Amino acid sequence: MSSKVTVEKSTFAESLAIVGRAVASGPHLPVLANVLIESDNGQLRLAATDLTLGVAVWMDARLDGQIALTLPAKTLTDIVNSLGDSQVQFSINGKSEAAIKSGTFKGVVRGIEASEFPAIPEYNLDNAVILEASLLKEMIQATAFAASTDQARPVLEGVQLSLIGNTLAMAATDGFRLAVKKAALPVTVSSQQVIIPASSLKETVRVLSATKPDQVHLLVPQKGSQVVLRAGNVQLISQLIDGRFPDYQMIVPKSYKTRTVLVTADLLKACKQAAIIAREGGNVIQLRLTPGEEQTGKVIVLAESGDTGESEVELPATITGPEMTIAFNVKFLQDGLEAIRTKNVVIETNTHKTPAVIRPAGEEEYLYILMPMHVDGK
Repeated sequence: MSSKVTVEKSTFAESLAIVGRAVASGPHLPVLANVLIESDNGQLRLAATDLTLGVAVWMDARLDGQIALTLPAKTLTDIVNSLGDSQVQFSINGKSEAAIKSGTFKGVVRGIEASEFPAIPEYNLDNAVILEASLLKEMIQATAFAASTDQARPVLEGVQLSLIGNTLAMAATDGFRLAVKKAALPVTVSSQQVIIPASSLKETVRVLSATKPDQVHLLVPQKGSQVVLRAGNVQLISQLIDGRFPDYQMIVPKSYKTRTVLVTADLLKACKQAAIIAREGGNVIQLRLTPGEEQTGKVIVLAESGDTGESEVELPATITGPEMTIAFNVKFLQDGLEAIRTKNVVIETNTHKTPAVIRPAGEEEYLYILMPMHVDGK
């Protein structure tokens, strides 16, 4: 017995683009290159997974019968995107084949039975924490970039998410830098601490950017090894990383000797200019800090490369404490500055060999700690 489904082409294409981010590339299991398509309480559900992240989208459709099959994601997406008509009709014959009609187009796509697709657990979201989508997106963007990409240290490939009382905190580190972002919750929650792959959170940002929901339901089940994020008609389920996250409070400097305050956008621009030279010199730049009150101090941003030359940018700043010169990886410094939303940035330093604290002026919710780089002669 055949089943028929009629869907809006634009909605179908958008839904495929969302779940397509979770399709495994070069999978060991052929079904992981496919999208699961099934009827679910009068709607059509699309789902994909790479076994670390699973994404599901529910969409309105005209259903004639129940369907459940998987079709190759790339083939299906390319066909749907090529169609000019506003509607797409599927006729499902058997368990793994769909006949597609739209306008003048007719085609058949062969897939794999739905029973071969990994089971997607269902969770009750009654106990989920409800967050503003914009806040969650900002927190991820302020931290996930600092996670490691070194597969030899899986724990550092994740972002630690902590729910304690009425505070949500995210932290990420690759051993050279640390980013911590905190936010107040509207309710008090039971304490939980998990490590979420940074890659899953970056996909969450892409989904939030594409769908623009107001709120996100965040659920960390008491049992199991997954975290659930539900935003509107999209659900993401990510595996958690097992292990112990570093006690980063131990490396946060408790005091400083030199405190520098300057315009965030000016320093970011100077870093981008210096990076042109620094990229040929190990990405190293130096900040020369000369004390002065009320913007009479100065920060000189220096870059030098034996191959390409040198550059220097002088910026006004308010600097208290002893004069010093400290070197950083310019890309790492840029990353931290791009996460700061305030007009001014504060840089707190002790010596040219110890970590620097970089934070938004007047805000305590964000902290970026950066290890300095060694420069010959220092």
